[in-house]
Amino acid sequence: MSSGGTSPSTASVPGKRSALGKRVLTLALGVGFLGGLGIPAAGADVAATADSQAVVQQQAPSLPSGRTTYRTIDDYNNEMLALSARHPGLVKHITLPHKTRQGREVYGIEVTHDVEAADGKPVLLMMGVHHGNEWPSGEHTLEFAYDLIGNDGKDPRITRLLDTARVIFVPVVNVDGFVINRRTSCGVSPTCASNAGVDINRNYPFGWGSNAGSNNTNRGPGPGSEPEVQNIMDLTTSNQVTVLITNHTSGHTVLRPPLEKRAGDAPDEAVYAALTDAITAENGYTGMKSGFDYETTGETPDWSYYATRGLGFTFEIMKTQSTNNTYSEVIEDYTGTGRYEGKSNREAFMVALEYAADPAGHSVITGKAPKGAVLKITKDFDLWTAPIVQANNVLDAPQRVPTHLESTLVAPTNGKFAWHVNPSVRPAPAYTESGVVATGPGRFIKESWTLTCARPSGEILETVHVTVDRGEQADVRLQECKKRFNGNGPKN
Repeated sequence: MSSGGTSPSTASVPGKRSALGKRVLTLALGVGFLGGLGIPAAGADVAATADSQAVVQQQAPSLPSGRTTYRTIDDYNNEMLALSARHPGLVKHITLPHKTRQGREVYGIEVTHDVEAADGKPVLLMMGVHHGNEWPSGEHTLEFAYDLIGNDGKDPRITRLLDTARVIFVPVVNVDGFVINRRTSCGVSPTCASNAGVDINRNYPFGWGSNAGSNNTNRGPGPGSEPEVQNIMDLTTSNQVTVLITNHTSGHTVLRPPLEKRAGDAPDEAVYAALTDAITAENGYTGMKSGFDYETTGETPDWSYYATRGLGFTFEIMKTQSTNNTYSEVIEDYTGTGRYEGKSNREAFMVALEYAADPAGHSVITGKAPKGAVLKITKDFDLWTAPIVQANNVLDAPQRVPTHLESTLVAPTNGKFAWHVNPSVRPAPAYTESGVVATGPGRFIKESWTLTCARPSGEILETVHVTVDRGEQADVRLQECKKRFNGNGPKN
């Protein structure tokens, strides 16, 4: 491989998930969006055989990009830059705020119509390669971006979704680990020593520290200590991420909270289970609660759900863990061909995007503000780690994790806005100051968004509090802001 890649690894990775028997869930989502290749047989003569082979080659499954081999880090970075250059109104290149321990930048792209606008659309956040040797997870992430970009204006379903939702892609979260082809990041070691690596999917603050499926080194020195984790947390807390997908390998499972059995079901378990069913109906994976596969600490979906109430999932794509000669499986699993005939991960991603865009699955704040006014919503609260297991099984008290959510929207020319947000009503967490106390379905904390209306200069003219639950719409009257703004917004 070229710069940034190494030879494929054939070793299996300890602690990865195994495929289990499919669990049938019968719950209905109750949201608005729920409402193969034919290859001819070869002929008897040589000419017919040659014609048949030509048809087979012509009809062979292909990815949206046409890719046939694994990407290097340079491939990922160059392709994302090229996509943003070729589609300036549709694709925006982003540099995440925190460099890796070895000083590498982490890049992504945003995809939506009028991509530069602060427009209040709901967000699907999709990422790959939390674990550096799980190469297919990055491939499926970037291929879905190619799919949306290439079919915009051609496929009415995709065109509609890019009108109503924003998709953020980070194909390689753990750049250091990917470059050296190992599961963990480089941790705090400047030489990237193998004994100093951090499993960054054990480093998210919520539930961190219990050592379930991890150890003191692998989970990192503190909750959310790693720059790669801070990047994803920043993206999630500054956008209204109504669905989050973190792609991994392998085992053909779609996993949702809880990460530990003792944490109990998520307060939104009914909605979570129903969306899991809708997703796995398309890709043929097994949907299940993560802790019933095996228990972990500090995983992405649990933190994102309890921080934002957006639904977070882990997709364990493909059945093969090795990256040796497996690209054909990458293609078949995405397209629903070959060994996965009729069950495509692409269609599963589309179901997730449909749900992310559907107002019935989140909340909407509507109103009218002065043209060009800057609207901001914020929330502040504490989450907690698990009780922290130290050396010799000494148990320290949970650590407090201050959590700040903040998103902005700019009022359009006519002033009317419809801001798609996650509910202000927050799921009651199992990890608390006093330890792990399972709360269970239907347990929520009635909190409000703080909404401010300000001039572009930052001067706040009005503050209101908005309480809104899943599937609800709240209308705000910004009379004081309209009175004080005095027409000082940007000119047409």
